[in-house]
Amino acid sequence: MIEFSSVTKRFADGTVAVDSLDLTAATGELTVLVGPSGCGKTTSLRMINRLDEATAGIIAVDGQDIRSRSLTELRRGIGYVMQHSGLFPHRTIGGNIATVPRLLGWDKKRIAARVDELIETVGLEAGMAARYPHQLSGGQQQRVGVARALAADPPIMLMDEPFAAVDPIVRKRLQDEFLALQGRLGKTIVFVTHDIDEAIRLGDRIAVFGDGGRLAQFATPDELLAAPKNDFVIDFLGAEPQLKRLSLISARMATPIDAPLIEVGASAEAAVAAADKAGTDWVLVLDDRRIVGWHRIEAYRADTARGAERFDAVMGAGATLRAALGALVISPLGVVARTDGEGRFDGLLDQSSLHRALS
Repeated sequence: MIEFSSVTKRFADGTVAVDSLDLTAATGELTVLVGPSGCGKTTSLRMINRLDEATAGIIAVDGQDIRSRSLTELRRGIGYVMQHSGLFPHRTIGGNIATVPRLLGWDKKRIAARVDELIETVGLEAGMAARYPHQLSGGQQQRVGVARALAADPPIMLMDEPFAAVDPIVRKRLQDEFLALQGRLGKTIVFVTHDIDEAIRLGDRIAVFGDGGRLAQFATPDELLAAPKNDFVIDFLGAEPQLKRLSLISARMATPIDAPLIEVGASAEAAVAAADKAGTDWVLVLDDRRIVGWHRIEAYRADTARGAERFDAVMGAGATLRAALGALVISPLGVVARTDGEGRFDGLLDQSSLHRALS
């Protein structure tokens, strides 16, 4: 959808903000531009809708050089979200969201329907349409900024550190909601951040910019963490990149180990046989494939296995290897149970399972 070919941006004072950039943002993907301050990531974003003009090279949108299109036509096909939401303070929330549809000449009924739809889409209450920006929290204002950018259903969205101005708790919530929204809409998004953890969490592909506006590496989050290209990328990724990788890999990628399973009410002989087969001194107790708890085998030998001990090292469907590792840390048995979408037992993982999946 968006392609940079040998793009350079040099300002009047001679400063090179972007240097010979070759980069492709694929249709329907979220491409993150990340790097330290002054590395050219925001300038690259701004060149897409010609807020900054490239000094050399070509930027194409859907195969067409952006310089061959009028600014109005180009920008009406691109949603733009900035760090502090950039809402018009004198307009209501509904009025802010309606900005581009009004410019496009939509009728009032269609605009009103679109405003209502988007307020619901970004998780705001219907009554907020009549409020003004100063009456909303920072997180709510950012949601309105996203809604405004989506108003005319543009195929492309540019997002310049949209969640940087809110506190960490709200930021994570906004990231979760944005990922869910992108999962439904499938927009082509270019997203700028200086936070590598945010980039890893949100991006389909990540462009790491280095000093002098040069592209240091362009890769998927997992490729970036598994094989950083140079020392600059290694330093920028920070400590423990392999732990960061854990949050990208589904726990379903891990191969289960043999599990010593018995049903509620099973005999001592059945418990001992299950433990011997799995090579453990304990068993997991299930009821209709749901975990009830666990017992040491010695409890069966002493005829004291009457009430199973609680087992909390359990992770649900959709969990990542990082969640598995967290559950493994608190496990009294050195294993973690995986469950399916209905909460039924779906395998037992240990440290070796996680290691094999990671490698």
